Amino acid sequence: MSDAPQTGAPSPGFVDKATAFVSKHLTKLILAVMSLGLLNAYFFGGIPFNIGVCAAASFLMIYPMFINLKIGDVVEIKDHKGAVALSLFINFVVSPALAYALGRVFLADQPYMALGLVLLSLIPTSGMTATWTERSKGNLKVALSIIAVSLLVVIATLPLVLPLFAGKLLRAGPFFIFQRIALVIVIPLVLGDLTRRWIVKNKGQAFYKSKKPLFSGLSSTGLLFVLFLIMSLDTNKLLLSNAALVVKGLVPLVVYYVVMFGTSTLLSRGFPHPVAAAIVFGTSVRYLALALGIAVPLLGSGTNSSLVVLVVALAFFVQVPASSLYSKWLVRHAGPATPAPTGTPAAAA
Repeated sequence: MSDAPQTGAPSPGFVDKATAFVSKHLTKLILAVMSLGLLNAYFFGGIPFNIGVCAAASFLMIYPMFINLKIGDVVEIKDHKGAVALSLFINFVVSPALAYALGRVFLADQPYMALGLVLLSLIPTSGMTATWTERSKGNLKVALSIIAVSLLVVIATLPLVLPLFAGKLLRAGPFFIFQRIALVIVIPLVLGDLTRRWIVKNKGQAFYKSKKPLFSGLSSTGLLFVLFLIMSLDTNKLLLSNAALVVKGLVPLVVYYVVMFGTSTLLSRGFPHPVAAAIVFGTSVRYLALALGIAVPLLGSGTNSSLVVLVVALAFFVQVPASSLYSKWLVRHAGPATPAPTGTPAAAA
């Protein structure tokens, strides 16, 4: 019997089909899961916060994402320095400044909801950037470079910047935040990279490619589990008794995404369409699942932390439709598509 890696792609099984269903209907499932969690809190008293369970769920959500993300794509910046530099400016200057201003205008009486808006603005950008870029006939190499570089930058900047925006709302210092980022980002990132390398070495590239949708689906399933846990917390009875908070959170989110898509479009007009598309999605699409993964172990339980998580969760309902509408608009104005490189990542959000 040969020990050579298998190169054929296996036929999809039940798990593959189930995770594909989750990925396809993620937005609807997010709404359903959040509703079930709130109903659990209202009718059955909810569940107490458990840092171990939430941290484990966050890991199961984020680890499969990183199996599909190659940090090695950072080397592509040598050919696209201008595009990557512009994306960093938008992601780490324009985005948090906009979120902070919107928080002051729309959420002045809800500082923890404002903190949730700032948190999601500080964490670019998800593997969905590559998906939307591909659908919009954009340059995937540029998109992959933006994803990889932004992820590396946020590991270094978030522990320093988040306390500045949070002020007294966040008792944790930079070192504590870095510890949480190490647990939520660095460790899953390293394990994901090692897992991908092991699969390619032992099973072959074709097998790995065939399982990429599975990893994305597993990450999406983990996201649903995390959202159910968060919405089921006994502290969420406040949300059920004050539905106006949901509307209050949606308004600045809609403004945030409209301004981000608009600003990124204007600033990237000097680039060819494929590169501009990658810049827009690389700066307007936020890594919401990762923001949840950081918020849960960082903030713990309580009504205030629930308000932070609520804003991040509501962003799913704005980001996906906004990205879809913008993608359709771009396609109508697009030129020839750029060939897709191998290893395109996918993520829950």
